[in-house]
Amino acid sequence: MSKQPKKIKLSQIRLETSYRKSEKDLSLELSISRQGLNVPLTVEEEGKNQYVLVDGYRRFYALEFLGMEDAECSIEKRSSEEERIVKRLGIELHTKKRTAYQLERMINRLLENEKYNTKLIASLCGVTEETIKKYVRGSDVKSEWLKKGEKNNAGRHAYTDILHLNISEVNKDYIADKYGDRQINKTAVGVIKKATSEKAFKDIPEEHVKECVNQIIEQQSKNYETVKEIVCENSLQAKYTKSSHTFMYNLTLVLIRRIERIFSIRNYMDNVSDKQKEKLSKSLTNLIFLLNPPLKWSDFPKDEQSLENLEDDDGENLEH
Repeated sequence: MSKQPKKIKLSQIRLETSYRKSEKDLSLELSISRQGLNVPLTVEEEGKNQYVLVDGYRRFYALEFLGMEDAECSIEKRSSEEERIVKRLGIELHTKKRTAYQLERMINRLLENEKYNTKLIASLCGVTEETIKKYVRGSDVKSEWLKKGEKNNAGRHAYTDILHLNISEVNKDYIADKYGDRQINKTAVGVIKKATSEKAFKDIPEEHVKECVNQIIEQQSKNYETVKEIVCENSLQAKYTKSSHTFMYNLTLVLIRRIERIFSIRNYMDNVSDKQKEKLSKSLTNLIFLLNPPLKWSDFPKDEQSLENLEDDDGENLEH
């Protein structure tokens, strides 16, 4: 079949539209109206004056919108629907003009035919098998999630992460709704995924998971330690675990050292008013009361007593 472009009436071209909807592309329409069609459509000849569009759907819709009656087309040998999908898929995976939702539908359509598997599709399209599998892993994602996500232009792959979160279906739906409504992005979903995989997260009662997730979302911190703090705090509210306790203990030491550094700034401390000092002293006193330390050194457990700077109850050094 000749590869030489030929003018064909748009009315003679059949569309296979199950993988791409009619989309307006104003920049493409403007380009074609000014410069004409620079890249011919690719079609296959099905019969006399009958063709099926293989590649160029955005261009076809733009031409149709502009009221054009015909277009330059490159004509290829007739093939099967699956082979045409492979042709389109190979182009789209490299140009990334289609959304992940559309690519997923194309790949799933091929997998309906037992002739195709992920390895063969990857080979035919010139990509890695892992690239193809990425679009297959989320095959169980709820259709209502995908419908909302595609409508609101929310990325497809984050839904797969939400699907595999180790939380209840109710809480998955809650996160999926927020993502589909564009209230959170893929990065936030990734942070939630990491947080829910923490060992401490498993200790949070189901009725408090949503609250914990909201705290993580509201924090929007690039520092994951802040997110881990939220998880450990919620975990310890429910039950004692050594790992969460250790994390919070070390965090407490860090915060105290930070306060010490602030207090060592002379230009800060020299300008703290008496009223401010009173408030700071009261806050620190409240913290000490919460800690409830022994009043005498001798009251400390022997295994926690240090040989460094030991003093008796009267303040005398005990090392000498």
